[in-house]
Amino acid sequence: MFDKKYVISNGLAFAEDEEMEMLSSYAKKGWILYKLDFFGYKLRKGEPKDLQYSLDYRRDPDKEYFSYFKEAGWSHVCSSGNSIHIFSAPLGTKPIYTDSCTEIEKYMQQYKSARKAAIPSSISCVIFLIIVLLSRYDHIPYVYGIVFNILLIPVFVITVFSGLPCISYYLRINRVGEVKNKNFSKNRKAVYVIAIIMTLLLIFIIFFNIFYGIHVGKIIFYTVWFTAVVLWMAFCFMK
Repeated sequence: MFDKKYVISNGLAFAEDEEMEMLSSYAKKGWILYKLDFFGYKLRKGEPKDLQYSLDYRRDPDKEYFSYFKEAGWSHVCSSGNSIHIFSAPLGTKPIYTDSCTEIEKYMQQYKSARKAAIPSSISCVIFLIIVLLSRYDHIPYVYGIVFNILLIPVFVITVFSGLPCISYYLRINRVGEVKNKNFSKNRKAVYVIAIIMTLLLIFIIFFNIFYGIHVGKIIFYTVWFTAVVLWMAFCFMK
């Protein structure tokens, strides 16, 4: 009963390096990782070992995948969801990823996966919020506001749990190195410029409304505001 321990994870998307160092510290104390569990790790009591751990992402890996790591000196410890894999090796073993390009590929898979849920849920969240605001100002029937206010709660939860990891992977990719994609750079630059223009337009509308009493229709205001939000979201999630 006392030869096993459960350790809560702080989130691999947010603290991968810290988590792997934590597992190494436990291994030195004789607590060896043997399973990835729900929101955490399962450790088994054994002999203290000087181990280093490394995380990798690969959906439906084949035997060749694990053989590659074995030849490099890394032993497969456990997997979760057939897509997250943890390997261990003695201290001093050459890292699995030695250049920025291969490391970017590692996180790109997770980023694209998280983005599939983050972008639709984020856009839906903004749309539902606008509908709720429109109903409160009597632009649309109040009943729509009630319905979409209820729908907004689960959509917001999905946005948080998919959007935060998505942003985390995005920032990590940028830290590792820039992806050399000229077409993407042009597209992202165009989105950035348009987002700046829409944001400035929104600021001008608010400024003239407050200081000069020039009122712009609420539909125009919400349209500009919504467009600016979507463009900034696209700028953040494009990769």
